Amino acid sequence: MGKAFDGVRVIDFTQVFSGPYATSLLTLLGADVIKVEQPGTGDISRGLLDDGPLAAAGMSPVFQGMNAGKRAITLNLKHPDAAEVVERLVREADVVIENLRPGVMERLGVGYEAMRAIRPDLVYCSISGYGQSGPKSGATAYDGAVQAASGMMSVTGEAETGPMRVGFAVVDLGTAVMAGFAVASALYRRSQTGEGQYLDVSMLDTSLALMSPLISNLLMAGNEPAQLGNLSLTRMPTGNVFPTAAGDLQITALTEPQVRALCECVGAGWLMTDARFTTAEQRLVHSKEMRAALIEALAEATAAEWEERLSAVGVPTARVLTIAQVVEEPQVAHRGILLEVPGAGPEVGPEGKAATVVNMGFVANEDGPHVETGAPRLGQDTDAVLRELGFDEERIAELRSSGAI
Repeated sequence: MGKAFDGVRVIDFTQVFSGPYATSLLTLLGADVIKVEQPGTGDISRGLLDDGPLAAAGMSPVFQGMNAGKRAITLNLKHPDAAEVVERLVREADVVIENLRPGVMERLGVGYEAMRAIRPDLVYCSISGYGQSGPKSGATAYDGAVQAASGMMSVTGEAETGPMRVGFAVVDLGTAVMAGFAVASALYRRSQTGEGQYLDVSMLDTSLALMSPLISNLLMAGNEPAQLGNLSLTRMPTGNVFPTAAGDLQITALTEPQVRALCECVGAGWLMTDARFTTAEQRLVHSKEMRAALIEALAEATAAEWEERLSAVGVPTARVLTIAQVVEEPQVAHRGILLEVPGAGPEVGPEGKAATVVNMGFVANEDGPHVETGAPRLGQDTDAVLRELGFDEERIAELRSSGAI
């Protein structure tokens, strides 16, 4: 047996978040991912979100987390000799993934048509902000900009706060998952037809897909989405975040049995006999009053205590945890989603302290997602990969002296 993508070779021309995370998913499932970076600088995420020695050495925690298990080569795509290397890379590849601005890969001579001429059954995936065509195709796109352009920010936050950005790179990472799924589908199609495929993955399209319930509700029923803050999409007062004696608690009691269990558990069973709250319709009308009553009742114990009590009676409940708290949770340890791999220490040596990689969000009974090696240093596998492609030592030395690698 083997992982899903054992034997699949991916040439990775991506950087920052969306592309590297997409290829990271393929790596976790067994693909041999060769990351191609610009000599001297490399992926800009090597220095992102950290001001310590790791980032200074081009091995930021963010980079290590999204590039573990890959091999890295340097190649200056603008150099005349790069074409020879690219041709040999693609000849042996199954997949090419890139996330440069639309048109850049074509200008560099490594667009889909040129690569398909080398490998006719190639799966080629382009990730961009707004797609490879259309009036906004050439616009520069980052996660925050697409959150705004997609309408995502318009439904995040509250009237008092105004539009708010989601607190992590949801568009980048969501697009990466979409790209990974697209590549998997294209590889399966190729196994059935023998044909390659070009995949045009857009951050805007992905954002709309992630918001599909809201969009369908708008277009079919005319229901305009609103900023609900932490309130459930149902607007029910029993679906919200509540303060407690210590800590905040997310409660999502939406069905009648859940609402009744909530009220009885917190010692406010009288709410279910009050005419203002006996039906969902009435609870909507008197939402503020019911919320106030629940806040008063929940003030009698901590979020941790209420989580245990409410969960025991079937009310969907969770404490609002910080990320630092989440990674210490027993459930997280049980699932094994945090993988330790060899990492780079401050000196970026081969035996640095362990790096933590977040695994994929599923567990398989056999040959599931996993990676054994850490993220590569800039260009650390250049010579080894070129030898695999048939370059001799003399030619490798020439490519290096000319600045191609």
